[in-house]
Amino acid sequence: MAAGQVEEKLKEVAFAACNKVKKKGKRYRGLNPWQEEDYKLLTFLAKGEHAIVGFRNKDLRSWLYPESKRLTKDEQKRYSGRTTRRIKLLRVHGLIKKVARENRYILTAKGQKFVGALMSASAVDIKGLTNIAA
Repeated sequence: MAAGQVEEKLKEVAFAACNKVKKKGKRYRGLNPWQEEDYKLLTFLAKGEHAIVGFRNKDLRSWLYPESKRLTKDEQKRYSGRTTRRIKLLRVHGLIKKVARENRYILTAKGQKFVGALMSASAVDIKGLTNIAA
């Protein structure tokens, strides 16, 4: 689904993912797409390289932390843990789902809408956005 085909407003698409969620007694923060780390995470999902077969923790980790390949085993485990928590955050918000019997994750329809809308909005200049809103 292309981002241009979404007929909802950006606020409607982004509202659920940008607010905190409570699942199984645990609270998870909302995504902040304008924060650098969350934006980088969403950019990884928007790339589309992993649309068919999905992505692994290792794929996301090497994108978020390119320096992690040159680190010690303990530091690699720490970065792997961080990446696992990022994946959990995306799963809780319903943006990705686990591929059955594999250590891979794919973007859901909700995730495609959310990421596509945000990437489109971030690519448009401010003058263009104000013209559209008016």
